[in-house]
Amino acid sequence: MNTNQNNTSKAHLKKISAFLLATTMATVGTVAVLPGTSYTVQAAAATSSTAKSAIHVQVEGKAIATTGIVSPNGSSLLPLKDTAKAIGATVTYNAKEKTVTVTKDKNKASFALGVDVNDGVFVTLNGSTVGDSYDAKIVNGTSYVAIKAVTDQFGYRAVWNGATRTVNITKEGMNNIELTTATLKPTKTNSYTEINIKYPVISGLDNSEAEVAINKAFKAHAQTYLEQTQKQAKELGAPPKDSAMTYEIDSGYKVTYNRNGVLSVLVNDYEFLGGAHGGATLTGMTFSLKDGKQIQLSDLLKSNSNYRKDIDKVINAEIKKEDLYFADSFKGIAANQGYYLTDSGLTIYFQQYEIAPYAAGTPEFSFTFKKLLPTGVNPLDAYKA
Repeated sequence: MNTNQNNTSKAHLKKISAFLLATTMATVGTVAVLPGTSYTVQAAAATSSTAKSAIHVQVEGKAIATTGIVSPNGSSLLPLKDTAKAIGATVTYNAKEKTVTVTKDKNKASFALGVDVNDGVFVTLNGSTVGDSYDAKIVNGTSYVAIKAVTDQFGYRAVWNGATRTVNITKEGMNNIELTTATLKPTKTNSYTEINIKYPVISGLDNSEAEVAINKAFKAHAQTYLEQTQKQAKELGAPPKDSAMTYEIDSGYKVTYNRNGVLSVLVNDYEFLGGAHGGATLTGMTFSLKDGKQIQLSDLLKSNSNYRKDIDKVINAEIKKEDLYFADSFKGIAANQGYYLTDSGLTIYFQQYEIAPYAAGTPEFSFTFKKLLPTGVNPLDAYKA
């Protein structure tokens, strides 16, 4: 089990860190080529000997003139600027904001350095306020970041060769679409509520009807969330006049999978309407780019008629390992269970308080398709153009 690993922008990071835990690449473990099809790579152990050994870097099998390091916790870190330029990206640095912007093709990633106390880096894509934290280190003025901090944003994968201490970065391929971020402007405002609603917009699809349908769904989710939360705020009334408290209504997203004719997005809605802390709600939205239809978990796993029982078994086993959950809270996944895709398969998520207390965040359980489906079945093949 892993708790939800999404974060919002720097401005909101401290406010909601109690339930949005940072993603770090603890090791270079299993790197997926396609969901359910993985290459096992040997992690660089954090020992005194390996920590002093350089990591050699290749792009598409060709060596580049840079070397990586191993962080104290075992992560393989590469120089951000050199690695980005090696894959053909442009790099700019904002000294005031301490951010690095890496642009390649239709994607622009922002790397906020030093957000975390352990020299982490917070990465967002294409203007979204939701992103991930990765292991990072600044050494003699050079920013080193976990390999996935780069590969996750631009459609690459990394394979580790332990014998030669070399990481090879190769192009995995992404859908040929452009993804930008839009801001939903509220029709009603007041002096005590801060509103920041962002949602994805795609363009470049050959099927214009599918493009319209997907964008309509993204915007509709944002509008519904804003309207419902504003209604709650109105019912609560304004904070006491002698209070400095303000309400917050925020929404952002991150792209978790963008390949093979499928787009998967995880939306994070957050509100603070008084009380001890705010609350977050996750919504996974996965679409076929062929026809614009949303893909349900039952669509993906239809070749296994017992997929719900198989998933339940795994989750129950994980729950029993940790004294973290409400007693008898998990009754099995729902027919419309929330999920999102990743390069390694799919992740099932639960909302705050659904099966565990607030401190547990939003529990997640990840699965490969290989674990759930018959041998050789890749459910994403049906969505390829």
